Amino acid sequence: MGLLSGVSVGILAVVVIIIISALPLYFAVKFLGGKATIFKVLMVNLIVGIVGAVLDVPVVGFVLLLFVYKEVFKLSWFSAFFAWILQFVVALALVIGAVAFGVAVV
Repeated sequence: MGLLSGVSVGILAVVVIIIISALPLYFAVKFLGGKATIFKVLMVNLIVGIVGAVLDVPVVGFVLLLFVYKEVFKLSWFSAFFAWILQFVVALALVIGAVAFGVAVV
């Protein structure tokens, strides 16, 4: 029983981490007035991650990332670019907030 509960806790932890990692983009897109849901953000992160791993040219990957943001979240090109920048600002704010409340961020 101990191994099963350890595995289920591990799976739950991975799911929680994946959802938390999607929050900065979700908040950035919502702030810019885009149409975002947590599920959409998770799928976009998955798509962008796969495309980024397959492509060998960073500039093309970046343009495709902006295109995916633009189409999925119904943003303009500028808003898609701003959402990309803003997600790092939101992530930094979440990390600072977590550290302020004593959560270990490694």
